[in-house]
Amino acid sequence: MNISLENLNDDLKKKLHNYYLLSGDEPLLIQESLDLIRSAAAKAGFNSKEIYNQRDSFDWNEISSSMNNLSLFSEKKILEIRLDSLRLGRSGSSSILDVLNNSNDDVLIIISCPKLDKAANSSKWIKRIKEIGGIIQVWPIKGNQLRLWLKNKFREKNLTITHGAIDLLIDRVDGNLLAASQAVEKIYLSYQGKEINEKIINAAISDDSRYNVFQLIDMALQGELQISLKILSKLKNEGTDAVPIIALLLKEIRTLVKISEFINEGLSTAGALKKAVSSRLIWESRKHIVNSCLRRHNTEGFYDIIKSCINADSVAKGQKKGEVWQLISNILIQLAVNNARD
Repeated sequence: MNISLENLNDDLKKKLHNYYLLSGDEPLLIQESLDLIRSAAAKAGFNSKEIYNQRDSFDWNEISSSMNNLSLFSEKKILEIRLDSLRLGRSGSSSILDVLNNSNDDVLIIISCPKLDKAANSSKWIKRIKEIGGIIQVWPIKGNQLRLWLKNKFREKNLTITHGAIDLLIDRVDGNLLAASQAVEKIYLSYQGKEINEKIINAAISDDSRYNVFQLIDMALQGELQISLKILSKLKNEGTDAVPIIALLLKEIRTLVKISEFINEGLSTAGALKKAVSSRLIWESRKHIVNSCLRRHNTEGFYDIIKSCINADSVAKGQKKGEVWQLISNILIQLAVNNARD
């Protein structure tokens, strides 16, 4: 069955399925959905967890073995399968079907993957999950949806916020949910018991306005290498987690790939940017920043940077050896230098 993000919490209170698929390109919303499922699973006695990443070239037989290797006194367990691509091939599709068809009630399977396309929706394993479990498709939230999401975030913290303050926060975070979530958390820690107005929003955000992940990305996109490296050094020294930085870089570059492909299809750069705004890939206010990067890179170059991000993500999560901050520096260098469009 399909479960909307808005109804996921209520659905979990009614029934915990043994199979979930989380699909989408918004890391924060995927993580929030995953946390909700994990919390419900813990209450139901699923106390152990195993994670399998597609990028590690996992063996489907290993997953099947783990799933079936439960003794009478074994704990219920969660198997998280993280797919970076929906192109599993015949062997992969057959293997995931076997996993779904041969599981048991003591195993909870959660699969996360990029946004489902038409081909993926028609695949047998996706249809099977829809029959026996829940599919949650996560879409970017904009406009009124973003306003409601923010209001809920403040409500969860028992904070009241004025309409003007909500409008200002939406404008300042420019559609970046991680920045919005961080702002809410910071405001909660500093302004409990107060009505949140525009003055408080300005104070909360301006403290981090010089050194934040979004400015880091914008500087790299504009070719300002030294500034972006300086911001990265500051973030590292402040103890910032590398994983969200890489996730946001990856999200940004995937957006750039889509816009670059508009150009490959025959649109002018101006036309591609206009299409990107109308399709809500980017905000109007960021057109000049994206344009600067498009002048320096072609589609192939962006795909190379995506590979670098995926490698850095593996290192950040301890799945590979390496120095993650140097890898992020290398990504910023790739973004900031010239790789002229064909």
